[in-house]
This record gives sequence, structure tokens and C-alpha cells, in this order.
Amino acid sequence: MSEPEPEPDGDARARPDSPPRPHALSVVIAAHDAAATLPAQLAALATQDWDHEWEILVVDNASTDDTAAVVRRAARTMPRLRLVTARDGRGPAYARNQGAAVARGSVLAFCDADDVVGSRWVGAMGDALAQSSFVCGPVELHRLNPAWIADSRGSTGTASAAWFEDCFPFASSCNMGVARDRFLALGGFDELLQVGEDIDLSMRLHLAGVTLAYVDNALVHYRLRPTLRATFERAVAYGASRPVLAERWRERTGSSVSRMRGLRNWAWLVRHAPELRTQEGRAHWCWVAGQRVGALRGSWSVRRCYF
Repeated sequence: MSEPEPEPDGDARARPDSPPRPHALSVVIAAHDAAATLPAQLAALATQDWDHEWEILVVDNASTDDTAAVVRRAARTMPRLRLVTARDGRGPAYARNQGAAVARGSVLAFCDADDVVGSRWVGAMGDALAQSSFVCGPVELHRLNPAWIADSRGSTGTASAAWFEDCFPFASSCNMGVARDRFLALGGFDELLQVGEDIDLSMRLHLAGVTLAYVDNALVHYRLRPTLRATFERAVAYGASRPVLAERWRERTGSSVSRMRGLRNWAWLVRHAPELRTQEGRAHWCWVAGQRVGALRGSWSVRRCYF
């Protein structure tokens, strides 16, 4: 990967004539055109209290808005905040890898620029990573989203780690912690994946014998897409990643996942068509339908059908 550029505005304490002081933890935030939502995330991180050295890296990935300016302004009162500029590639996987490359912490905690971490997130992540190499926490949907869309998503990932096809638990990149040496040894996130890169990394860690620990108080308030169209498009992207990841599991382990599992969701769409009369029902229906459409798209890309 190419070397990212640390921005001096967010790193005023680092002296160029001496090596930077190591940290216990680095919070890495990938950001692209995030000026509208990033201030809330930085404000939440500014209130965190943990008795160890830690830093925040915002990786600006070719933003066309004021994302960099937001970070520079915040850095005036947040000395642990640094801005990293990453221009040679695109996508969240690339941006997170660039942040990890220049991180000073021995462990990494990933969160997103459009979410808000809970009040004890840094300490919960840091303490958990002192005991485990790979951790995740719950996501909460109602604080940042209207009820009609939050209620349409179910409870996956809110009380325990989600599982990929009953094969292995995975951590979402919006709320993930991992030992930096483990992360780098595996090559970080797969930059060829725009969606599902966190599941792919979780798969590789699982196959390397690393156990995922779920940390109840490492809470993240998650921001969903705010419109039906955006919900559908996001669902298509997630659905398209499933066949790709299933094929990777098959190639890496020799074991296949069920290719017919989605058939029950097609039946669900028919049975629940009357729900289209309500806003929440439309959101739920669009989410399920989008994933099914995406699964067909992903099946075409791997030349193997996953319903």
C-alpha cells in the first residue's frame, strides 16, 4: 500500500526530530465527504476517558467537502487527533488500511465517520483488547435514525456478534477492535471489496485461530441510510457480497454454505407484500428485496448461484 500523508495540523505535538511516542490504542476513522456527520463522532470521542495513551486518526479519502477542515478545527482542542490524507486509492478498506499503516497504537479500534460511539467506547475497547486480539460490540439503531427505519432492521448485532452463514462470527467495521500486529500480518482489509471487507477479515482471523470477543459496553450508535432508495441500494450491495464471501469460505476451507438459504426470503417478500402500505413496512421490504437482488448479482460475478 502507498504511504499516507500525516497532516501536521492534527499532529502538533509530534516533533520531527524525535520518534513519536507509542500509544496503547489508535482509533481509526475512514472519512469521505463526511463534514456533515463527523463533528458528532469527534465530539463523542472528545469526552472519552481512559487511563492510557491513545490517539484518533481520521483518514480523509479524497473528500470534496470540508472533511479535512473539520478535523483541523477539532484538532485545536483535541491534541490526540491527527488527520491522515490518503489519495492514491478509494474506498473504506483502503482508507482504514492507510490509517493502520501510520497508527502508533499496538491495537486498533475502527469506527465510522457517520456514527457516534457510546460514552465508554474507548475504554471498553482498550480494556478488552488487552485481553483479546479481536473484539466487537453492540450497535444501537434508534438514536440516530427515525423509528420507521430503525424498526425495520431487526436486532442482528445488537446483543451478540453476528454470524456469517452459521460458519463464523464477524465484527462490523463500524465497531471493531483488533491487535495491530495481527491486522498487518493478514494484510488488513481486502481493498478489492467495497462491502463485506469486515466479514472477509473476520473470516481470515477465524481461520488463523483468533477468537472474536463480544464487549457489551463497547456501544456504537449506528446511522442507517435515510431514504428507501438508499436503503435498497445498500441492501443490494450487501446481498452481492454474500456469494463472493461464500466462495472465499469454500475456497479456504473446502466447505460450502447453503446456496438455497435465500429462497425463504423470496417467499417472505410475497407473504409480506401487504406491509408495503406502511412506511416501516416499505423499509423492511426494500431491505429484504435489495439483498435478494444483490445475491443474484453476486452470483453472476462468481458464476455460482446463491439464492
